[in-house]
Amino acid sequence: MTRPLKNSCEVAVIGGGLAGLFAARHVARMGRHMTLFEGRGMFGGQIATVDEVDGLAVTGHFSGQDLAVPLMEDARKANGLVVEANIAALELGDRLTLKDDAGRTYHPEAVIIASGASLRKLGVPGEEALAGRGVSSCATCDGGFFRGQDVVVVGGGDAAVQEALVLAKTSRRVIMVCRSPMRARRDYLDRLDARENVEFVWDSEVSDILGSDGVTGIRIRNVKSGAVSELECVGIFPFIGVEPNGGFVPPSMREAGGYVATNGGIQTSDPRIFAVGAVRARYGGNVVQAMAEGLTAAEAVVDLLSE
Repeated sequence: MTRPLKNSCEVAVIGGGLAGLFAARHVARMGRHMTLFEGRGMFGGQIATVDEVDGLAVTGHFSGQDLAVPLMEDARKANGLVVEANIAALELGDRLTLKDDAGRTYHPEAVIIASGASLRKLGVPGEEALAGRGVSSCATCDGGFFRGQDVVVVGGGDAAVQEALVLAKTSRRVIMVCRSPMRARRDYLDRLDARENVEFVWDSEVSDILGSDGVTGIRIRNVKSGAVSELECVGIFPFIGVEPNGGFVPPSMREAGGYVATNGGIQTSDPRIFAVGAVRARYGGNVVQAMAEGLTAAEAVVDLLSE
């Protein structure tokens, strides 16, 4: 017999990245009334833009969408509800309260915070004005617009190198602007070294993005000498780190930097609330870890509600 419907938002999963999708799928499949909130319009989070996901313990090549879409479909098939809205506030008390950016209110019995993180902006002139007109955060989505032309990738971590590898397939030249030594995985760097059309500008940061109707170049400053120079390009991809999407979480539950604090695992200071993935303090950043945390949170929530 089907369990009577008491609360259509019995479990709220906030965020549709991999961790959130794994949590949502498993909560729904275990028979709980689950609502997934995702307001960015792209399920899978940052990995949704990745052309080939590394680190999976399975053979074959998978894009971020290859992983995200089946999880979303499974959650829907298990009668999970998807609300395409951002959560604006999470309020504690005897009864948990969520408010979304459309002004709607929900009272879940348990919450899984999986809101992830967003790419940090350069914060330089021209960045906002030229967003979508040469300033991009997705080589897989936008790389084709710069076929046979020069582009810039800012940063030296895994994400920056992955973007450069995608762009190097179609762009005439990829210039990596790095403030400090590369931090990416060794195998990523080996693949980058094999690309003859990738160049580096070391000890430098972007101070301006140039152009009016579209990007025409960048102005860079050497952080050691202070020397300023300009580079011509038609596209720029900043990958200089991330910031947690946790502004809706009560300040008492966040650490310095905005990350959600947990007890060494995934449970927060409120036993009804769990945090997984990139929004959680001391998250390791591995794809497999994101999926494992989502599953662990789902099981913990179901155990909690069964007590």
